[in-house]
Amino acid sequence: MKKIFLPILLAFSLFAVSCESKLEIPQKGTVSTLEFYSSDEDAEAALNNIYASFISIASANSINNPELMLLNYSSDDILAAGGNIDDHDDFRIFDEFRYSETIGLLKTCYDRYVSCIYACNLVISNFTTENRNNTEPKWESEYTKKCVAQARVMRAYVHMMMAIIWNRPAIIDRLLEPDELPVQAESQSAILKWVIAECEKAISSGYLPKRNGPNDKNGTAIMTVGFAQFTAGKAAVFDNDMATARKYLGDLIASGNYVLIPTEEYWTNFHIDGDGNSEKIFAPNYIYDPNLGWTNTMRSRWMVANVLCWRTDHLASIPPCTPCAGWNGGAIQEDFAKKFLEHDGDSPRRKACFITEDEWLYEMEWNSDKNDASLEERMADPNRGISDVTGIYSHGPYFEWKRMSYAKPSRILTGGSDKYRGDNVQAVSGGSSNQSNFPVARYAEALLLYAEACISSSDEAKGLAALNQVQERSGSGKISSKLTFQDVMEEKQYEMWWEGCRFPDLVRWDNLGKVDMKAIFNTSWGGKGIHKEVPTVFDEYFVEGKPGYKKYHKLYETYSSVKYNDFSDKYKYFPFPRDRKAVNKFKDVLGWEYLNVAEEGE
Repeated sequence: MKKIFLPILLAFSLFAVSCESKLEIPQKGTVSTLEFYSSDEDAEAALNNIYASFISIASANSINNPELMLLNYSSDDILAAGGNIDDHDDFRIFDEFRYSETIGLLKTCYDRYVSCIYACNLVISNFTTENRNNTEPKWESEYTKKCVAQARVMRAYVHMMMAIIWNRPAIIDRLLEPDELPVQAESQSAILKWVIAECEKAISSGYLPKRNGPNDKNGTAIMTVGFAQFTAGKAAVFDNDMATARKYLGDLIASGNYVLIPTEEYWTNFHIDGDGNSEKIFAPNYIYDPNLGWTNTMRSRWMVANVLCWRTDHLASIPPCTPCAGWNGGAIQEDFAKKFLEHDGDSPRRKACFITEDEWLYEMEWNSDKNDASLEERMADPNRGISDVTGIYSHGPYFEWKRMSYAKPSRILTGGSDKYRGDNVQAVSGGSSNQSNFPVARYAEALLLYAEACISSSDEAKGLAALNQVQERSGSGKISSKLTFQDVMEEKQYEMWWEGCRFPDLVRWDNLGKVDMKAIFNTSWGGKGIHKEVPTVFDEYFVEGKPGYKKYHKLYETYSSVKYNDFSDKYKYFPFPRDRKAVNKFKDVLGWEYLNVAEEGE
């Protein structure tokens, strides 16, 4: 279908805003809602508007991708980095549990979710009777029913994510009228049950598209039966309803529409050569079309590419794999990297996530004529390593690149093949971008959710088979013979590292008494926690007085403490943005309750 984007001003909050009558001037180039929603073309435009709105969730506002930063920086296996202890403070505070209800990144994340819900409700409320007055739609057809089914699943997914992040947001199941405010849900469980019911409604309608086998690339960029099954299954796991989770995730697995890609291709899942592959359940597609104005920065995660790249101004030269000037936004936590390395060894999965000191210094290509020289020559090469004597802050001798945009993938990943492309093939914004589709759901996560849901059930054998699929594909050589929570938990951390899963998983596991988040964050790794001994890594070759000075590259570290708050229960869920909470009369949960005292006394 041709791409049509609906000329509507999206609302970024769920409450109505009135205007002075003198400001009510007809806007040129828009279509009145009284005339709209009356044809299949209108339905198509409204559906495209949903996808455009969802894409904004995966895009960047300046250097921040809200969902990516919130969920990943709050985990225990990633450290905020940057140039120093104060750099990138707007997302460092999530790593260090120093945020509050006034933080702009929280508001941006909330508003983008809400904007997408609003776009979904424009379709559902205008093409069905699901509106306040049960008004019949002006137009209804087989095509509008397909649009409604897709909108229903998208809306359910966004509600699930908001429930995971805020615990008790509102369920907005239709367009709100100007005199209405959203009503906060009574519990997270109520939202998750509603999400499951909405997914089932879309699936059972018969109008939701299906992916036509593992090679159907188009079926990865839209709402499908598979994504509805994934969303319902994940919501059920978070509601601790494992029987329901087994049903939906089991159906997804049995469909045969999704297959893990080969071990040696694992790294492509997060780069442009993995777009639309057999493992993707949903990854919104970026359409590079100058005629539509989709040529610039926001969809392409502009400047997030800089953040998720190494600190290039501290390096002796720029490695060919780096796409732009890098700012060292986030680093793999050193103790976790050691654990990952011990578990996976030289597996393709581990190498796709991070590389070791020797791999980084000597096996990866540098901007040097010594890349194919002897090891002795590379060890003495002045065009590699960390040349800045202040080192690289908050970073150990392990170099993450799973979510780094590649200008040219390294031979460490490609095996020397030249068939792979860089992630910024259009060179948008001078290359400071990532043009790959944003991975929202992939089959490996579905398998691991299913495995967890099968523990201590009659389906344990099926759950073990699902877990084994992920383990076998990893290349680690570690295959479980029994289905245990410990094995599923650890495999999930390795497989889904830097994909927004770890922190929400820890919260639900802690709520079930399976892990102790206070111990994980505050006293793990020999009693240090993750904030008391934060590394800075240096290269002896460039530090006068060190044995390797001007002779050979060898990395070493010093340690310091950051500004942080110990983890406590209040940080399991985020506070609502202050102004959104005030207008909507929302209440936070856990330790954020004190913020509501003034409102309760009114």
